[in-house]
Amino acid sequence: MALADRLDQRPLGATQIRIVLLMQLLLMVEGLDLQLLGLLAPVILEEWGMARAAFGPAMAAALVGLALGAGIGGPLGDRFGRKRVLMVSALIFALGTAAAGLTDNVVEMTLVRFASGMGFGAATPVSLALVTEWLPRRIQPTAIAFMAVGTPFGGMVGSLALISLIPVLGWRGCFIACGALTLFLALLVYLFLPDSPAHLAARGRIGEALRLVRRHLDPMLSEADLAPAAVPAGRAPAGPEQSAFDRTFWRLNLGGWLLFFAAQFIAYSLISWATTMLTMAHFPIEQALQGAFAFNVCAVTATLIAGPLISCFGSRRVLLTASVLTLLSLLVLLAALTDADGAPSAAAYGIIILAIAGVGIFVSTCIAAGYAVITLGYPEAVRSTGIGVALMIGRMGGVLTGLFGGWLLSVAGDRSAPLIVTLIGLTGVIFAGALIVNRHIMARGRAA
Repeated sequence: MALADRLDQRPLGATQIRIVLLMQLLLMVEGLDLQLLGLLAPVILEEWGMARAAFGPAMAAALVGLALGAGIGGPLGDRFGRKRVLMVSALIFALGTAAAGLTDNVVEMTLVRFASGMGFGAATPVSLALVTEWLPRRIQPTAIAFMAVGTPFGGMVGSLALISLIPVLGWRGCFIACGALTLFLALLVYLFLPDSPAHLAARGRIGEALRLVRRHLDPMLSEADLAPAAVPAGRAPAGPEQSAFDRTFWRLNLGGWLLFFAAQFIAYSLISWATTMLTMAHFPIEQALQGAFAFNVCAVTATLIAGPLISCFGSRRVLLTASVLTLLSLLVLLAALTDADGAPSAAAYGIIILAIAGVGIFVSTCIAAGYAVITLGYPEAVRSTGIGVALMIGRMGGVLTGLFGGWLLSVAGDRSAPLIVTLIGLTGVIFAGALIVNRHIMARGRAA
């Protein structure tokens, strides 16, 4: 009987819950750090006396690092093991984040943000793979969607906390505090996180895998319990020599890459530039931060419900529906910001917040469903690589919005229409990606 079958027969244990919580905390800190510069940008721009467009490289640097880190960290996680890569990644991320608080110009900020992004970019695909490989299959889609809540929830907490922390710590102190928090989490990972036995067994390291499962699951398990799970009909068996770029994965790769690129471009545009868009429409910074908070609250809600939705309706239907609803929300946001230009009112602000919230809940549903599809679409031997490359492609969307978002917000004066129109077009790319993928998660009844 395979290890996956053994996990399916057992209730969740303390080790599995601890792994999920630790990985969730790491992703929350990633979300806080990713949005930190965007939330603090108006304060930093005022102190440094810079134009929005000139600050674009600093905004994009962490996302460039995240993209490259995911592409590098995924294969490293498959080669050297999940825990080792997580430890190194967390240390790099912590030091880079703290160093951002010591910068005095856009060049320095760009360099340290790139370093911190590399660190956490490498950690994300490895953490997703590790969580999946410790959990029973019946809850994997829900758990993966739950993991996706970490990034928006961290940003939500950050946008709330910054309202009171900026006057006390200043923007520099906020970066240093975030770095210190990450160092503490790295220590917890070292002390309490086991590696993945399923991955170790898939790479031929049976002895190490057996020691882990006997220690954390059942001391009576044998080598036979580490046999590979049954291969679904029509799929090639996995092995250490298999590649995530084999022809058997081409539709999963292409569709997943398109989906993640478009969805994360949209999400990071709101993460990075929502406060700026609202201040451009003459709303005060307090209301602008509330807009960022609304986006993150709804993103958190979406990731919590995405897993049950996938179980009930399947990932294909969830992705197609959420992409259409994202389109509608962006159309409302475009109309509301155009009407509010020059004379913002309470009614206009309410509509804008609702539209931002709609984008948050629906595009985050797309991202959470995408996480589940790419994580469960690859076998253990190449899972981290598959996730990492998909996240790298997706985060390139975030890189582009960091690089060109400021320009798009400046090309029409103080109007945000060019950026929002770009986001509207990308909802069609999400829809197309969902149609291309051929390894969707079936609805529970249909799977049965």
